Amino acid sequence: MGSDIALANAVGREIIAAGLEHREFIGHATEGFEAYKAKVDSYTLEYAARETGVPADAIRELAHALATAPRAMICWTLGITEHHNAVDNVLALIDLVLLTGHVGRYGSGVNPLRGQNNVQGGGDMGALPDRLPGFQHVENDELRARFDAEWGVAVPPKRGWHLSEMFDAMERGELTAVYCIGENPVQSEADQERAIRLLSGLDFVVAQDLFLTKTAALADVVLPATAAWAESEGTVTNSERRVQRIRKAVEPPDGARDDLAIIFELANRMGASWGEANAEAVWDVVARA
Repeated sequence: MGSDIALANAVGREIIAAGLEHREFIGHATEGFEAYKAKVDSYTLEYAARETGVPADAIRELAHALATAPRAMICWTLGITEHHNAVDNVLALIDLVLLTGHVGRYGSGVNPLRGQNNVQGGGDMGALPDRLPGFQHVENDELRARFDAEWGVAVPPKRGWHLSEMFDAMERGELTAVYCIGENPVQSEADQERAIRLLSGLDFVVAQDLFLTKTAALADVVLPATAAWAESEGTVTNSERRVQRIRKAVEPPDGARDDLAIIFELANRMGASWGEANAEAVWDVVARA
C-alpha cells in the first residue's frame, strides 16, 4: 500500500528502456516527455520490486503487454484515489496511457470505476459542486439560465466545495452544518480523527442513511433511508455510462423512507410546494433541462 506510483513509474521506465513508447502519439498529442523520461529513470525494475513486493519479471511483463497490445485500458477504483497522494497516483496511470498511445481509440483509455453503485448517476444528476444535471457547468450563465427557467428559482452562480474543501471550510469555521446522504465521511476520510473532530464541532449535522454509521452516530438528526437498488424507483448509471431503470422489489422496513420522499417532504415543509415524490417526474425534468 502506498507504492502505486513506484509501480507505475517502473512500468513507464521499462517501456521507454525497451523502446516501446508510442513516439508518433507522444510527438503529436503530448508534452513534457523528456521531463517524464528523466523522472522515471530511477524507477528500475529492481527498485520497484523492493518497494512494491511485485516481482520484477511481472512488472516487465505488464509493461511489454501494455505497450504492445492493440487495445488496452487501465481501470482503477478507490484503492487508488483514497490515498493521501491520490492525484499523483492517477496522474502516474494517465502518463502510462499517454506513453503508449492508448487514448482516443476504441477499447483503449482510462476507466476510473466508481466506488459505490450509482455514484456516476449522482454526477449525471448534478451532485457535484460545480455542475448541474448533465455535467453542465454552474458558472456558465447560458447553461444555468435553462435551469433557472425550468426550476423557477435562481440557481446560485458560484461553484460549491468538494468534500476535501468542505472539511477545510469546517476547520476555518466557514461551514457549520452538513447534510450527509448515504455518505459516511468518518470512515471514508483518510484522517478519521480529523473527520470526527470537525464533524463533532459543527452546529448541526443530518445523516440520511441505511445504517447507524459512525457519521450517523455523531449526527443531531438521523433520517432512516431505503436501499435504492431494491426498495426504490429510479435509475442508475453503470460503468458503461448506460442509464438503467430500477424498479422497487420489496417494501422498506417500518420507519425507513425513500431518499426522494425524504427530500420532497423537507422541501414541502420549507415552503417549496414540490408535492408528492415521483421518480418519473424528476426524470422528466432532468431530461428537459
